[in-house]
Amino acid sequence: MIFEHSSKNKKVLLLISVTILVLGIFVIFYSPVVFQEGNPWLQIKGIVQLTFGNNDVVKLDIGENKYITKSDNPEIIKSFMKERGYDFTEQMGSGYFFKSQTGMSAVATHRYYSRYYSLWTISENNNNANNNLWTTITNDDGITYQYPKELLAKYISVVEWPPVIKIETGIYSCKITPIEVSSLADITYQRLVDDRTYCMNIKNEGAAGSVYSSYTYTTTKNDKLVSVSFILRYPNCNNYDEEQSKACANERETFDLDATVDRIVQTIK
Repeated sequence: MIFEHSSKNKKVLLLISVTILVLGIFVIFYSPVVFQEGNPWLQIKGIVQLTFGNNDVVKLDIGENKYITKSDNPEIIKSFMKERGYDFTEQMGSGYFFKSQTGMSAVATHRYYSRYYSLWTISENNNNANNNLWTTITNDDGITYQYPKELLAKYISVVEWPPVIKIETGIYSCKITPIEVSSLADITYQRLVDDRTYCMNIKNEGAAGSVYSSYTYTTTKNDKLVSVSFILRYPNCNNYDEEQSKACANERETFDLDATVDRIVQTIK
């Protein structure tokens, strides 16, 4: 009996030791992710609820509109907002915009919490939350338009902003760069946004661990040629740790710049 009791104690101690060792290794290698939001308890609690519960979306804090999902699939948050009476209207960068039939509006901003989970901050407003993020400007040529004051992106920043708008007479054409001679330094290709065609030229220049991309979108509006020009900065995602690097790359893949430019063009007066 004494031997059996001693054996059980050794097994318990061994289990505790292995658990502590595994937790220690996890904290060492994943602490940048685990603690990226400060105290990780709320996120850990949310992950447990997602894993063992039936909900696809879990609220992290009663006092704040912060939520966690299993992935960055926007359909999850769209369905969640639909249940709350909101219809999806458009995406701008990492922001997803919604509007209800009562005039309420909301924006859900996304960021990654490791490769497996996503955090969402949902802001609701009686006014148009989308418009609150946009401002109106009239340039020296008398062209009035709206543009977003921020891009709602963590790893993409503006360098020359607001965009420069030009309106000229002429015939639309787009000299697409052939694949065999294309390069990342200077490339031109055609994009279709909804039912509108854009000729997009990008000039990339590397400096200090980042890439500075000069964009010029050209399209037609009211029988005129309209061009939208601006510069964005993209950091080298490989300069971050593994998890942030993946979040950086994923944000770049999902960032819908075309839709943002298209909306700017539609506001031109």
